[in-house]
Amino acid sequence: MLFRSQTANQIQVLKMDFSSRDLPKSVSEFKTVWAGDPVSQGASNTCWCFSTTSFFESEVKRLSGQEVKLSEQYTVYFETIHKAREFVRTRGASLFDEGSETNAVTRMMKLYGMVPYEAYTGKRFGQTFLDHEAMFREMKTYLSNVKANAAWDEKAVESTIRSIMDHY
Repeated sequence: MLFRSQTANQIQVLKMDFSSRDLPKSVSEFKTVWAGDPVSQGASNTCWCFSTTSFFESEVKRLSGQEVKLSEQYTVYFETIHKAREFVRTRGASLFDEGSETNAVTRMMKLYGMVPYEAYTGKRFGQTFLDHEAMFREMKTYLSNVKANAAWDEKAVESTIRSIMDHY
């Protein structure tokens, strides 16, 4: 039951009365499911991929009993290429940035598959955390020049974007 009340200062406060509800009293009353250890996305702004990939890892465990660690950055790599292609197709009208959505993970998996984390970490040798700041700054500067010069050669743009990502 929801109650509304106001204080003397006219601030609305919403309260819920749970006294008539039979609610769990301890953690042991909840059903728990397996989840992999949390993984830092560092400064990559790819939470969309980390959360969705974690969901798929949990589903693999639930359905097969196997624990897997999948590569988030493999998906990010190909999603970034697709965003660059879309930037060319729309003549710079589409957003080219780090963010994306959950459905990008399934789209990229259908097109390119998925690899274990060990096969593609997305980090340079010895790098502890992901950091896409400089990489995206360079790619966005490049695409800004593509737009300014109307250099809409999709193959050249894709090649350069891949080269920048491969460098980082």
